[in-house]
Amino acid sequence: MLGQMRIFGWWAQPAMNQRGRCRMMKNKHGAMNEKRRSTGEQRLAERMAELERRLKEVEAENIVLKELAYQSAKRYEQLKQLEKENDELRRQLLQSPWSEKTGKADEDERPDSWFFRTLRQENAIMPHPERNEK
Repeated sequence: MLGQMRIFGWWAQPAMNQRGRCRMMKNKHGAMNEKRRSTGEQRLAERMAELERRLKEVEAENIVLKELAYQSAKRYEQLKQLEKENDELRRQLLQSPWSEKTGKADEDERPDSWFFRTLRQENAIMPHPERNEK
């Protein structure tokens, strides 16, 4: 400490640099700035690590969502195909020569009469776009 102090008369004055700043204060502030810088860098590193972790989470979530969207699109296409097949089978059933030949009198005697009755009721209730176009 004495090496950094100049003694003038009965009091001691701190040694000044060329700009008039006290060397001791500069060293003290420099140490404080280093400490602040190191805590700032540490906070920045922690923040970057947190952001990188969050980025990985979001990327993983994105992959899962893309897979779910792909599966959903496949299921939608399957449903469309099944609807087409179902409509075609209904048309075939209603247009079959067997159902036209048999009369209404023996309809109750057939083992599948409940099925045909239900099918006719559904066709009466549900509008079909093919019939509306004709």
